[in-house]
Amino acid sequence: MTPFMLATVGGLISFGSTAFGSALAMLRLPGQRFEPWRLPIDFALGLMISAVAFSLVGPAAVAAFGDWQRFAPIGFGLYAGVLMIVALHRLMHRFEGAKGQQGQLLLAFVLMVHNFPEGLASGAALVGLDSVQARTVLSSIALQNIPEGLLMVACLRALGVGPVWAFAGGIGSGVIELFGGMGAGVLLNGSETLLPFLLATAGGAMLTSVIMELKEGASAKNRIWSSRFAMGLMTIPLLNGAIGFLQS
Repeated sequence: MTPFMLATVGGLISFGSTAFGSALAMLRLPGQRFEPWRLPIDFALGLMISAVAFSLVGPAAVAAFGDWQRFAPIGFGLYAGVLMIVALHRLMHRFEGAKGQQGQLLLAFVLMVHNFPEGLASGAALVGLDSVQARTVLSSIALQNIPEGLLMVACLRALGVGPVWAFAGGIGSGVIELFGGMGAGVLLNGSETLLPFLLATAGGAMLTSVIMELKEGASAKNRIWSSRFAMGLMTIPLLNGAIGFLQS
């Protein structure tokens, strides 16, 4: 398969997992509040940090430590990802509206925007990483996309959007990941030199999204010390070990 086709497959995997999470949100019982989805979202936040540390950025940063020529694209990628989400955050705070809805609207936009670098990471991983690392990255992103799909639908419903259109919004956020995977295929076609930058960009965007969600969410301290958050943090090392064991 060509790099573009492989990257597109990675984007499709990310899209499918987000769409699956959005579909699960439609199974919500009548009258159920959105707060119960906080449990998988806490898990997803820990999982995102774990993916950055153990898959997207950490291994490449450790390998390039001391070699500034190799470390530079990783640092620039992290900065680009952080800048992307911070710029979106500031843009969203310019919107006027009900205070109670502003946080939901910001979170929905952040989820949609950071889905693009997640798609980039999925596509780039399938093209440029070895099979164990690629499967770990794809698995971690797919796992976190399920509660993210749930959260996207929950945010839209909290903003007064009807269930059908909220579901369509969840599917649309997954399509952004497909475009991200295809974008990685275009950028990496014939050259894999951009791989560290793309993975770091995704990592920076994901890490910034987590920090902002923890900062703006209620009882952030309790969430950081929750068992669900800890389970998310441990997921990627466990996935690395399991996939390595199965392939040995």
